[in-house]
Amino acid sequence: MDKNNSSSNIHAGHRTRLRERFFQSGLDSFADHEVLELILSYAIARKDTNELAHRLLDYFGSLFAVLSAEKEELCKIPGIGEISASLLCLFAPVARRLFTQQHEETFLTTSVQAARYISSLLFGRKTECLYLICMDSSYRVLHKCIVMEGSIDAVPVSTREIVAIALRHNATRLILAHNHPSGNILPSRQDIIITQNLVEILSGVEIQLNDHIIVSENQYYSFADKHSHINPLVIPAYSSAAENHLGINYTVNTDKKSN
Repeated sequence: MDKNNSSSNIHAGHRTRLRERFFQSGLDSFADHEVLELILSYAIARKDTNELAHRLLDYFGSLFAVLSAEKEELCKIPGIGEISASLLCLFAPVARRLFTQQHEETFLTTSVQAARYISSLLFGRKTECLYLICMDSSYRVLHKCIVMEGSIDAVPVSTREIVAIALRHNATRLILAHNHPSGNILPSRQDIIITQNLVEILSGVEIQLNDHIIVSENQYYSFADKHSHINPLVIPAYSSAAENHLGINYTVNTDKKSN
């Protein structure tokens, strides 16, 4: 038998077994490299993708990092071409859309609910994005949108635009949210100033800023959370953070003379 044909048949058999395993029991029993093998098998025909899957994980560090990577970065890996890179790049935006559609009628009454919802909106984003979530008096989400992309410390946030969006959608409650791609979950000085300014400005139009949430990987920081500012996204159902209702809980400094 031709050696190349024999090798091709072995790889085809392995791909078939991976696919059958997935359709029978899902991905729960798969290792991260096997998930990538399965994905790549649809883009790379008649070739073993095991070594390539390991190469991707070694370079990027995790399955999350691989599926969140930019196309140009993926194409730097030997064996990854345009089609494979395009397929890998598809997963993060598709996941965001699935998460969003799963919450079409959404009520965000606690900080942990809001953080999980926001984390799904910002999943896989490499740049800092400032999200505005407009709600009615019963905490039902009326509208959500990105109001700014780029570092809040470097790009001015338009409070006028935020107020205009809120009024346009008849919101009585707002949640401001953004991600910290660097992994540092703590708010910057500018994050705090923006939050304080918005609380003050929105009170003049009878709209409440219920929270400003920062998400990064599996953690979030809630300005409204009385119990603990830094919280894990996956927590027991009856933890104190989950029971905390949304609402900014500090007094805005209105002393113009203080720094």
